[in-house]
Amino acid sequence: MSTTRRLTLRVGGHYFSYQQQVGVKVATDSYIQIKPDFAIAVAQANLTWHPFRRSSFFLTGGVGYTWHPDLRLTLTTQDKLNLDGLELLPEDVGTVNLGFRWHPIVGYLGWGFGRSIPRSRLGVGFEMGVFYLGKPSVQLEYEGFLETTTIDEQVPIAERNLSNYRYLPSLNLTVSYRLNKSK
Repeated sequence: MSTTRRLTLRVGGHYFSYQQQVGVKVATDSYIQIKPDFAIAVAQANLTWHPFRRSSFFLTGGVGYTWHPDLRLTLTTQDKLNLDGLELLPEDVGTVNLGFRWHPIVGYLGWGFGRSIPRSRLGVGFEMGVFYLGKPSVQLEYEGFLETTTIDEQVPIAERNLSNYRYLPSLNLTVSYRLNKSK
């Protein structure tokens, strides 16, 4: 492998989404409905370096931009909620919107096996890495019985407890195709 082929610029993206509503049983015939809005969409540019001439092992690092850097949950109930003798009607429970937001500019480091430019027409590779998202912030909006509590005072505590959730692991299977003939 020539020196010029040991360092490669890669541009790509990732997308994952989950928005299926879930019912969580909190007591007999009492459910809280949780509607997640979880989507990760990242466009990134990486430099990939093959440190050994005759090996497919590589190291990679780069930067990305995510236009949906948050996880949001909406909590409601459709029926009467029974919490150890305390009965709440759906209008008493209200709606809780909880969100966790990270920085939109992310860093990336990873390693793997596979060639950026395959020796034959088709190449397959494997990569493990981690995105650095930064410290999350907590967003909380609510109506209903939570308005009578001091839950707003707990938001800074939750942010401090979540401050170590700054990393997002990534596992990739890559397929590459060589357009020109081998020389």
